[in-house]
Amino acid sequence: MILPRFDVLVPESLEEALEMLGEHADKGVRILAGGTDLLVDLRRPIIPVHVPRCDGCAKHPGGMVYSTIDCELWLSEPTAHAGGSLRNALQDSRRISPQYLISLHLLRELKGIKRLDNGSLYIGATTTIREIAHSEKVRRCWTALAEGADNLGSPLVRNRGTLGGNIANARPAADMFVPTIGLNGILKLQSLGGERLLPARDFASGPGLTVIEPLEILTAVIYPAPLSYSGSSYYKLANRKALEISTVGVSVSLTLEAPDGPITDVRVALGAVGPTPILAESAKGILLGETPDEPLFKKAAQAIRKDARPIDDHRGSAWYRSNMVQLLSERLLKIAYIRAKRNK
Repeated sequence: MILPRFDVLVPESLEEALEMLGEHADKGVRILAGGTDLLVDLRRPIIPVHVPRCDGCAKHPGGMVYSTIDCELWLSEPTAHAGGSLRNALQDSRRISPQYLISLHLLRELKGIKRLDNGSLYIGATTTIREIAHSEKVRRCWTALAEGADNLGSPLVRNRGTLGGNIANARPAADMFVPTIGLNGILKLQSLGGERLLPARDFASGPGLTVIEPLEILTAVIYPAPLSYSGSSYYKLANRKALEISTVGVSVSLTLEAPDGPITDVRVALGAVGPTPILAESAKGILLGETPDEPLFKKAAQAIRKDARPIDDHRGSAWYRSNMVQLLSERLLKIAYIRAKRNK
């Protein structure tokens, strides 16, 4: 399958990129960062903006009709019909063939990793996965993020893929999105009207769908400064070691009051076991205020398993995924605990 026809626009500043986004919004436009997800999406069957698809209505019970102008529901509500596939297609930008791609590769203000004065970590949206994987400051203090970068794709994909692209693509199994939620990351979204900060956990609204506004660009991700005696971990379970989407992904971040003290904060994020990455809230009720030990972690892992909403697919059954959520959660809680004890 070949790529659809489109023009590539190359702004020289963020302001110019936002102006281009507004100018071409009604013609179909996508943001191009590394392209490792976008170009794959564009090679799939594309539904042009002006030809939505009907999967079944009273006039077309067999579905698969690409012109829905004469559907019975079209005049009253163009996006309503049996199954809702038409509405989903119009909401999902991956299903729409763009006329323009706006490339961000010249925007230096969107690149780089730096420590802010308050100790937080600031990573530009077009920073490559390879840069994150090779950053000592990331690996030392935000270990789960570095481990997510280690496990993403292949060397070629890591060289081109970007942090912002992996998160904005909003895949339930995204290797950078899951630890970003686990580390309480904050997304910086920019428009011509200003910027807004959004917790990463609130960004995805469905598989491949986000709450980003049409005229906004994800410009950076901010990770809060780790407290003393904090540790994190991430593990990707997949059918092979590289070039594979997660069957299950788990990220854990844990903070202790003292090396042998109780747990003061914990976040567990799950990938590939729901329509979006999941923040497992059950973990807090069991772990907060408690002194860590193996029975406690086992009990927490059993609760975390109940937060997962897996499905059966070709990568694994829901039963298998649920079991792996429990096993990996217990294992990663132990790893994060060991790391937290030595991170003063």
